[in-house]
Amino acid sequence: MNLPADVANQALDAIGLDFTIGDLQEGTKPAQVLLRAYSQCLRQLLRAVHWNFARKQTPLLLLADASGQTPDTPTQVIAPWTYEYAYPNDCMKARFVPWSPTGGNSVVPPGNITPSNPTSPLVGGLGSPVPGAQLRPARWLEATDTNYPAQAGALTWEVQGVSPQGRSVILTNVPCASIVYTALMNYPSNWDAQFRAAFVAYLASEIALPLWSWKNNPKMGMAMRQDNMKIAAAKIMAARVTDGNEGWHNSDFVPDWMRFRNVGGGYMGGYSQAIGALGDGGYGMLYSGCDACCGVGNTSAY
Repeated sequence: MNLPADVANQALDAIGLDFTIGDLQEGTKPAQVLLRAYSQCLRQLLRAVHWNFARKQTPLLLLADASGQTPDTPTQVIAPWTYEYAYPNDCMKARFVPWSPTGGNSVVPPGNITPSNPTSPLVGGLGSPVPGAQLRPARWLEATDTNYPAQAGALTWEVQGVSPQGRSVILTNVPCASIVYTALMNYPSNWDAQFRAAFVAYLASEIALPLWSWKNNPKMGMAMRQDNMKIAAAKIMAARVTDGNEGWHNSDFVPDWMRFRNVGGGYMGGYSQAIGALGDGGYGMLYSGCDACCGVGNTSAY
C-alpha cells in the first residue's frame, strides 16, 4: 500500500475523520485539502532532516566559468566565486559540495535543467569522485542569478529553481563539481518507515483544521492539529537517532569558533584566505552558513 492515496488515508485516520479517498485528484473535499497540503508537506519534511534514504550525489551542470578557461561558456559569475552551476531541480536541501578529484564524464546528468546556451560544452571531467577519494566539503553558496533566466517556453511555474526572474545556482571554487543533497522522493516505496510515520503525522496536522471546520467542529480540528504536531516532532527525533546510528560516522569535529579563529583575512587584505580562491584556502568571512562549514572533517553529517 504505497500509493500517495494510501498515505493520505493514514493522515485522515490520524485526525479521526471517517472518510476514505481513492485518489488525491478525485475532487472530494478531503481530497482537495490533501492535494493542496501533500506536496508542500513532503518537501518541508525532506528539508527537516538529512534523511539517509533521500541522500543523492550527482555532477553539477556548469553555467559559467569566471576564469574563462572553459571555451564557449559564459564568464558572468557572482563575485567572488569562480564557478557557477545550475541548482538540481530535484534538490530539496543542498548538503555539501565535495572538494574532491573527479573522473572524466561530460554527459549531462539526467533530469538536470539545460544551460542558458545549449551549445555550450560542459566543463571537462564531470563525474563521480575518484574511487577511494575522501569527500571533503568545500565552500559554496546557493544564490539566484538574473543572468540566466528560464528559456522561452519553459514551465517556470512547475520547475524548481527556474523563473523569468533568474535561476537558482550553486556558487563554488570547485571545478568539475558535484553535489550531495537531499532529493525529492515522490514514491512512498522509497521512504524510510520512520519518515513515513513522521510524514503522516505532519500531513495530518496540516489538514486537521480545514477538514474538521468542514464538519463544523474547528475545536476538534485544533486539538487534532496540536496532537499530530507533537507526534511528528517525536517521530522526527527518533528518525534522527536511527539515521545517526546507520552507516560509518566520523566524530572528528572541531567547533566553528575554534576553526575560524586566526583564519581568514579582511575583505581587501588576505584575499585568498577571505574568499578561498582556486586553492580553496582559508575560511574567511564571505562563506555560507553552518551547513557549509560544519562538514569539514565531519562529512558523515551530510
